[in-house]
Amino acid sequence: MDIIRPVNVDNSVLVSSNVPEDDYAEWSSGTTYNTGDRVIVIGTTHKVYESLVDSNTGNDPTTDDGTNWLELGATNRWKAFDQKISDQVENTTSIEYTLNDTSSYITAITFFGLGGVSLNVTLTDNATGGDGEVYNKTVSLIDNRDVDDWYTYFFEEIIYTDEAQFLDLPPYLDADLDVTISGSTGETVKVGQIVFGFLVDLGLTTYGTNVSIEDFSRKETDAFGNFIVVERPFSKLVDYDVRFPTATARKIQKTLAEYRATPIVYIGSDDVAYGTTAYGFFRRFDLNLETPSYSLASIEVEGLT
Repeated sequence: MDIIRPVNVDNSVLVSSNVPEDDYAEWSSGTTYNTGDRVIVIGTTHKVYESLVDSNTGNDPTTDDGTNWLELGATNRWKAFDQKISDQVENTTSIEYTLNDTSSYITAITFFGLGGVSLNVTLTDNATGGDGEVYNKTVSLIDNRDVDDWYTYFFEEIIYTDEAQFLDLPPYLDADLDVTISGSTGETVKVGQIVFGFLVDLGLTTYGTNVSIEDFSRKETDAFGNFIVVERPFSKLVDYDVRFPTATARKIQKTLAEYRATPIVYIGSDDVAYGTTAYGFFRRFDLNLETPSYSLASIEVEGLT
């Protein structure tokens, strides 16, 4: 089992993107806004705001206490880093990002809420006298696991995977991490979250690990027994069973405690087909020190919606 210590993406890390940041007009201190008008703030928060009052002039949405402006969420470009998987970035044909964190090594990157045909990750060492391109891998987002003969090739339903992970990036400091999510020409391509950082090994995930979801949809019945269904996001729940060297118990405890209030990526397997990758918080963890050599841990994780 691995975790990813996430990099906080800000203006210094996000180098460029082909996703335009033009959801609405940018807020201007000299413009008067009325109830329902929406604006974006690009330079600092990269968020969308809606005016709550008429004659709204000179009130900065980023410092407002909620009297004049309502924060609606990240702009389309920055939704990939807002810790909301269901709130997806959308762009036509492709989504591209160039990221560069000058202060830490990047050895893994994960994607959630994907919608597209293929995904490419490239790492380039641009330092003077550096190694140039050191990593380039493309994966298909079409799941062909059930296609094993000509019948299934023609008639099996096409299934697209909505998660991907690259866990073998070489550790280079101050390197450009280029991401390209591609679809057919004119197709809307999507991604919910992109999380990258340093990969940390906690132990070996064992069989017995449990995967489920918590659905926040509303399902009610009226007086006549008719169902009223309002579909809402869901959260992935994973209960990991982990075998770890007993001597690393304190390290695991310290590492998890450090991220008790910060969402991180938990990876139960290198293969996303098992569904054991989750981006969220741990609910609890138990380290059972059973033998001097190896012990067992139970880690309950609640994913973000």
